[in-house]
Amino acid sequence: MSDKTKKKIDVKPIEDLAKILDDLNLTEISYSDGDFSVSVSKAMAAQTMSPAPTQNKHEQDENIENDYKNDPRAIKSPMVGTVYLQPEPGANKFVNVGNQIKSGQTLLIIEAMKTMNPIESSLQGKVLKILVENEQAVEFGQPLMLIG
Repeated sequence: MSDKTKKKIDVKPIEDLAKILDDLNLTEISYSDGDFSVSVSKAMAAQTMSPAPTQNKHEQDENIENDYKNDPRAIKSPMVGTVYLQPEPGANKFVNVGNQIKSGQTLLIIEAMKTMNPIESSLQGKVLKILVENEQAVEFGQPLMLIG
């Protein structure tokens, strides 16, 4: 019986990817370089093991999203990112509930990949409800606010 040379696995890239995964709150990340390739992912079941208050907040967010997903008054996120309701810390919000809005007016900013993207209204009317909080992570298509 010949003893094949065992290749030692370098765990450093895996640990680095796992840290990036946690830091950026991702569920999966992959890296490849030539013939080397590695993927790291989190099990989705881990989310269900969170404390009850977090689950309740998450469930509320899902309910809000489901309630307004098909609402014609909803302004939806065109991308994944982080919402900012004001142009800079300490400044006034772009809009408040009750404000009259014109089509094309900036409602908020979504930061995606270190780029600030102004989100403009496609509707005219009054701000009925703001469905997101400042610095909240949002998904593509998630309702952000209602204009009516």
